[in-house]
Amino acid sequence: MSAQRVAVVGVGAVGGVFAAHLSAVHDVVACVRRPFDQYRVESPELPFEGAARAVTSPDDLGWDSPADVVLVGVKAQHTEGAAHWFAPLCGPETLLVVMQNGIEGRERLNPHANGAAVLSSVVYCGAELLAPGHIRHDRSARLIVAEGADGVRLQELCADTPLTIDPSAGFDRSAWVKLGINSAVNGLTGLTGQPSGVLSEDGVGDIATALLTECWTTGRAAGVDLDIDSVPKMVSQIAKNAEGRTSMQHDREAGRGTEHDAIHGAVLRKAAEFGTDVPTTKIIHDLLAASSPG
Repeated sequence: MSAQRVAVVGVGAVGGVFAAHLSAVHDVVACVRRPFDQYRVESPELPFEGAARAVTSPDDLGWDSPADVVLVGVKAQHTEGAAHWFAPLCGPETLLVVMQNGIEGRERLNPHANGAAVLSSVVYCGAELLAPGHIRHDRSARLIVAEGADGVRLQELCADTPLTIDPSAGFDRSAWVKLGINSAVNGLTGLTGQPSGVLSEDGVGDIATALLTECWTTGRAAGVDLDIDSVPKMVSQIAKNAEGRTSMQHDREAGRGTEHDAIHGAVLRKAAEFGTDVPTTKIIHDLLAASSPG
């Protein structure tokens, strides 16, 4: 594929990994609040250092037409705050890729797409932002997307990079699996301030099991094939990553708002739609909402 014009809106941990590696083969602009001029990805498997072009205003994009591809790396709760980027960046020929937690990315971005095709993704990328453009990356840089022309287009964009794009016929299942994992671990690590190993403690593991069961039971009610019997094993696997830190834990430690609405709120909305009972999810959601600034 010839070099494409790629904009990354929200260059935090995940957005930074993707922006950095794409910048080696494409014309990439980082759309940010705090400027930087260098990418530095510390990683055992995907290290990178290179020049960055980061702009803080759409007036500084320097393009006379919309981007070919826009990657949305801002967290779900910051979408409205980043909305001013989308009109100049998006047009009918643009592919707008949502790299956010939850299952409502398409609905969230459609109002801002300006005619662009919106492609949801399931993100697996263990990374932490240390400073603007400076990321500590631990594992994976993978997006699961639905099968189809848009997924192939994204796969071709990343073909000459170490980034992994997996078009999947089972995208809905992958999205609900990840939602359940996030529901089980993100809120509990955020509320306790402890890494994922906290799920191995008596009581906490039971709460995680309830959260994951409620999420997947709701997904099944929505028509998605999810194995409820595997929930205890999944919780145990999560707990084995004893030192694993979640994005919600990082956000809580930094005093930032959390993704509780995109994760636990999504389960609550789907539960209301399909008539499932999710009392544990509501408790965790409400605790996070009450303690999340802004």
